[in-house]
Amino acid sequence: MPKRYKYYNHNPDNLRLKDCVCRAISTATGLCYEAVNNLLELTAKEYHCDKLCVCCYSNLLEDILCYTRQECGFRKTVEEIAEEYPRNNVIIRVAEHLTTSVYGNILDIWDCSDELVDCFWIV
Repeated sequence: MPKRYKYYNHNPDNLRLKDCVCRAISTATGLCYEAVNNLLELTAKEYHCDKLCVCCYSNLLEDILCYTRQECGFRKTVEEIAEEYPRNNVIIRVAEHLTTSVYGNILDIWDCSDELVDCFWIV
């Protein structure tokens, strides 16, 4: 089976930054990058945390956008999650990174398809 990874940089300036949280959430939800960045800043202010920390984007995804967190426990790879949900957009968390699968295609600036998944949110 061919790899599901496709290079995609949702950064509006096409920069390769450590902005995986904004890129993944905006790619999966269809919200513009700047809107996601603003939501993260507001969430960070509300929860007194850094806008890129796990608690911040988890609160944004679960409490504000109302997506249900699915636990995976590092038992499946990003590619396996993408294969399992070919009709959905999925925000996927691996160690120190957030990525996304859009209709079964892993869209990111690096190939993380073999990384083990901690948890994910179906959009």
